Amino acid sequence: MRRRFLIATSAAALATLVACATADREEARSLEPAGDGGAVIPEAPIEQDAATPGRDASAPAWAACNDAGWCETELPDPDLTLLDVWPFEKRAFAVAQSETLGTKLLEWTEATNAWAYVDDNSQNTYRSGHYTGKMFAPGENEVYFITAPGLVFHGTRANPQAPFTWSSARLPYDGPVYPGRDPGIAWADSPNTSPRRFAYALGVFGTSKDDVYAWFGNRIFRRASVGGASPTWVSELAAEDPDVRSDESFYVFNAAKGEGDEIWFVGGRGTYGQYGYQGCPTLYRRTGAEYSAVVNGSIANSECSALPGSIDPTWWIDDGWELPYAAPSSVFGWGTAVIPVGSGQAVLLLDSDYYYFYFVDVPEDFVRVNVIGSVAPPSLSPPLHHSGVRFGDRMWLTGQGTAFSSEIKKRAWEASLGIGTAQDFDGTASGALLEMSSVAMNGRYLNEPLYQVRGTSPNNLWIVGNRYALHKKTP
Repeated sequence: MRRRFLIATSAAALATLVACATADREEARSLEPAGDGGAVIPEAPIEQDAATPGRDASAPAWAACNDAGWCETELPDPDLTLLDVWPFEKRAFAVAQSETLGTKLLEWTEATNAWAYVDDNSQNTYRSGHYTGKMFAPGENEVYFITAPGLVFHGTRANPQAPFTWSSARLPYDGPVYPGRDPGIAWADSPNTSPRRFAYALGVFGTSKDDVYAWFGNRIFRRASVGGASPTWVSELAAEDPDVRSDESFYVFNAAKGEGDEIWFVGGRGTYGQYGYQGCPTLYRRTGAEYSAVVNGSIANSECSALPGSIDPTWWIDDGWELPYAAPSSVFGWGTAVIPVGSGQAVLLLDSDYYYFYFVDVPEDFVRVNVIGSVAPPSLSPPLHHSGVRFGDRMWLTGQGTAFSSEIKKRAWEASLGIGTAQDFDGTASGALLEMSSVAMNGRYLNEPLYQVRGTSPNNLWIVGNRYALHKKTP
C-alpha cells in the first residue's frame, strides 16, 4: 500500500511533500552558425561570464519570423529573462526578471504586437536582488505572480482597457533556512562544460480563479477562505521526511493540471556537494484534498533509491534472449516539468546526465525510464529540457535552444521505447516520433534557455526564455 503524506489544514493542513528542480537558469553563449544539410551547427562557443546574457544587447529586428513559424515579439527592454507565460487568444501575460529592473509583469496584445509592463513596481520595493518563478492567470483580467521570499502578487482589473489594481500577501513559510544559501534556489555546476544553472523553487498555479496554489522552497500552499473570512494562503504540504538523512534539501519547481481533480507537483530532493545540488526527482499527485508521493527518490552514493510508498522506476528490458522484464533503474537528477497525458498518467522531464524522462502510470503502478533521442543542443552538456505542454495526441517540449513536438505513445513508453526519429528506431519497434521545430532566428542558432512553452492550441503557441518571447500561429 502506498504511503500517504500527512496533510494539515488550518482547520486541516500541513504535511510531507516534495521538491526539486525545474526552473533552470543558464545564461549561455552566442554562436555563429554554419550550415550542414539543413541543420544549424554552431561554431565553437564564445566563453562568457555566467552572469552575462548570451544574446547581444543591441536592438534586434523585431517581428521576424523563421521558416517554422516562430515570430520574435518586441520586449520593452533588452535584458529581460522571461520565466513563464500565460496565453489567451489575443493577449498573453509573462513574468520576467532583470538585473537592472528586478521582477516585472508584462502583457502582450495582438493589436499592438508588443509587450508592455502592467505591474505597479511594488514588487521591487521589498528588497533588491530578488527573483521570480511560475505564474498563473485565471482570466484576461486577473493574474498572479510571485517574488522571493514567497510574496504573492494578485492583480485584477475591470476590463482589458483598465489598469490593474495590485495586492500582495506573504506565504506563511516556516520551512528550513539553510546557512549560506537560499531555500528558494537550487544551483548546480557541471563537471563538464555547461555554465552554472539555477532552478527557482517558487511559483503560482491554478485550475480556476477559485482554485489557486503557490509554492516556495519545500512548501505548497492553497488560497482558501477559512470560516467565511477573506481568502488567505494556507499551508497544505511540506517536503520534510524524518526517516532520511538530515542534510537533504527539498524543492518544488513546477505544477500542472491533470484529468479531473488531479494536480501534479514536480521537484526534487538531494544534497549539496562540490558541484552544488545533486538531486533525485520527486512527483506528487493531489487528488481531492490528498497528496501522494508517486516518485520520491532519496540519494545515496550518487544514486537515487525509491522510498517506501513511492513507485520504483524501472527500465523495460526486451533483448530477445529471455522473457521481457522490468529492471530497477532509478535516474539521478531533479525533476523539471510534468506533462499529464491521461488519468493518473504523466511524463516527468528530468535534469539528468542524459535525455531521460519517466512515463508515470499510477493506476498500473509503474514508472518507466525512457530516453529522448536526436535532440542535442550543440552547446550545452549535460542537456536540459525545461517545459512541456499537451494538445490532444501530441505534446510540445522546450530546452536549451530547442523546441519540438512528439506524438503521445503510452504503450511504447511502457516498453521504454522513448521518443526519437525514424532513424533512431531504425525499423525496430517504434517509440514516439518527434518533429523538430527550429527556433533559429535571423539564420542564427538560438543558444538561450527557453524556460516555458504554453498555448491555447497548436495554432497559438508561446515559448519564452532569456531575452526572447516567441509566438507561433501556424500548425
